[in-house]
Amino acid sequence: MNKNYKTLFFITLFFTPVHFVSAAELPDIGQLFKQKCSLCHATDKKTLGPAINTMSNEKKVLLQAIIKGKNSMPAYEGKLTGAQIDALADYLLANQ
Repeated sequence: MNKNYKTLFFITLFFTPVHFVSAAELPDIGQLFKQKCSLCHATDKKTLGPAINTMSNEKKVLLQAIIKGKNSMPAYEGKLTGAQIDALADYLLANQ
């Protein structure tokens, strides 16, 4: 049975299309942050939400908050692309 799972894994891996994100597809993250986040979040001071420099420094925690929402923050799953969400998390980490 274990051999069947390995075979299925490698077949799936081989036939799954890979999509590389080009620079043209990446969002202007500063503008996206300004549009979606800056009303509630500032770099170094608390506004409606926490300041960026007080947020978690773990990307998975930031991603979860962006995707599912947290407290009064809305969820952005389905509203932003995966690339946009990932770029926002990187932006937050880079600006801490």
